[in-house]
Amino acid sequence: MAKLDNIHAKLLEAASLLDDAAREMRDGTGMPPEHVAKIGAAMAEVMMVRHQIYVLRPDLMPAYLRAPEPSAGKDEE
Repeated sequence: MAKLDNIHAKLLEAASLLDDAAREMRDGTGMPPEHVAKIGAAMAEVMMVRHQIYVLRPDLMPAYLRAPEPSAGKDEE
C-alpha cells in the first residue's frame, strides 16, 4: 500500500500548512477569530483521516501516539 505512504505525507504537510495559516491569521491580520476556528476544524478532520491510515498501517504512526510498550521482565507490585 505505497499510496498510503504518499497520502500520509501529504496530510502531514497539509496539517503543517493549516497550522501556519491559523497562526498567521491569529497574529493580527484582522481576520475574524471564527476563521481560525474553521482552520482548527479542518485540522481535526485531517487527523481523523490520519487515524484511519494508522489503523491500516500502524508503522506510519508517530511514536508519540503509540501506547508505551510493557517493560520486559519487570515485576508488578
